[in-house]
Amino acid sequence: MNKKQIEIPMRKLHNYAYGMVLGVEDFKQEQSYFIDRMKLHNRMLHGYGTVAGLEVSSSEDTAKSILVKAGMAIDPEGNEIMLPSAVQCPFPENGEEAYLVLYWAERETDPVPVPGAGSEGDQTVPSRVEEYAILKYEADQVGAKHAGVVLARLKKVRGKWKLDKKFRARRVKAK
Repeated sequence: MNKKQIEIPMRKLHNYAYGMVLGVEDFKQEQSYFIDRMKLHNRMLHGYGTVAGLEVSSSEDTAKSILVKAGMAIDPEGNEIMLPSAVQCPFPENGEEAYLVLYWAERETDPVPVPGAGSEGDQTVPSRVEEYAILKYEADQVGAKHAGVVLARLKKVRGKWKLDKKFRARRVKAK
């Protein structure tokens, strides 16, 4: 029997010690470690799709938009997407078929002054990263499946947009 073990490195986590000098990259790596683990957990244990809520509805005949109820989804990357309140979405402007897709996104916000950060004296840098949801129509669901969660399929019937009642949004796996 071979008693030699094979070690496969997976990831590194900070090992803090009293008096240790930490920089911006240390904190970014710490954040990335936990975010990446959460996303891996979501992908491997739950998959992607809607978790709760996010039902799509419209009133028949006179509808000019659809309503997406509040809820949560996990995208194919493992990002958690929250829709904290219901959102009214106008119908697509053109086409005969459309898919309403929920995407996760982030942006830097809340600039604060940082002395000497730039080559020309003081400048500002974003102090926060805001996560947000995007609802967007796509012409097909193939590309959308790689980055978002398809919530509904709409079809134009006699010149009016209608929700396809046969379409079922993907749900995360129940374990």
